Amino acid sequence: MDNEQFIIAFEQNYQRVINYIGSGVDQQLVMSLACKYTLAKKPFSGVMLQKVIDQVDEMAKGALPIRNSSTISYRFAAQLVLGNGDIPSTLPELIENDHLLKEAKFKSSPFRAIGALFLQGDKEQHAARAKELYTEMNRNQRILTSAEDIPYVVYLTIPSDTQALVQAETIDRYYNELRKHQFAMGNHLQALAQIATIYSSTYNEVLLHYVIQLKEELTKRNIKLKKMHYPYLGVLALAATNNMKMDEIANLYNQLMEQKIFKNAKHYALIVAIQKIVQDLMEVQELLNVTPVAQLLNLTDLLDIADIFLELGWFLPSGISEVVDFFN
Repeated sequence: MDNEQFIIAFEQNYQRVINYIGSGVDQQLVMSLACKYTLAKKPFSGVMLQKVIDQVDEMAKGALPIRNSSTISYRFAAQLVLGNGDIPSTLPELIENDHLLKEAKFKSSPFRAIGALFLQGDKEQHAARAKELYTEMNRNQRILTSAEDIPYVVYLTIPSDTQALVQAETIDRYYNELRKHQFAMGNHLQALAQIATIYSSTYNEVLLHYVIQLKEELTKRNIKLKKMHYPYLGVLALAATNNMKMDEIANLYNQLMEQKIFKNAKHYALIVAIQKIVQDLMEVQELLNVTPVAQLLNLTDLLDIADIFLELGWFLPSGISEVVDFFN
């Protein structure tokens, strides 16, 4: 859909979410759900979402560390609704996945349940790899590493050949190098550093400078970048986003900023614009039947320690060399 159609659909879903949840709730949650359903080209249904929330609560019987009607419960249920929708068959597997993460010594947290969505293959071994990476990250960045990182480490360790020590050291190096280029310290920067290792656990100077360049390109287009946007720079780098796509992002951003609903949520306009343009790119590549440069993370939610985490969903190619070649 073009920008105008997208904006209309987004505003309709925004109103549906407000009618369901109420206007006094977390604005981030409202924007997130509206964007999630609009990108999926589906109308938001509060009745259906609540049905799934209740179904999860009834079937899990406390086995999942998610409190009913919490912010995470809405996001978790939306993930299920927009996935295969077969809750009776999906939920027992997710409960078992969460149990495996518990056995791997991850502490109880709603983010552990989100991480359970991404366990694959030999799940016991996968959970162990995720814990190993989490432990190594914690050694390097003890203050920054917390429960919000569980979905990251689970997703990052999907490949069975993951080298936790190397990857943790690379995350730390990206973090420190970006700090030297006027990136503000904190959880959002750590998230960006983690995303940068998805193609390869080894450090890549080209990728680092491309992230820096993307930040500068947004500034040139008079877009104010907040810390919460840092992870999305990683997504744009993985997408090998060129100047034409950056212009498209800026155009949609400016259109969104003119809408009344973004008056008190200006920071979210950039997130919505990036997600929409990235999805358009993926759809065009699928239509042309070409192998994507990167089939990207499904970045539907971005939260910091209070309410921000990255929800990972799409698949990625195996090597950084594809992106480096594209850059060149």
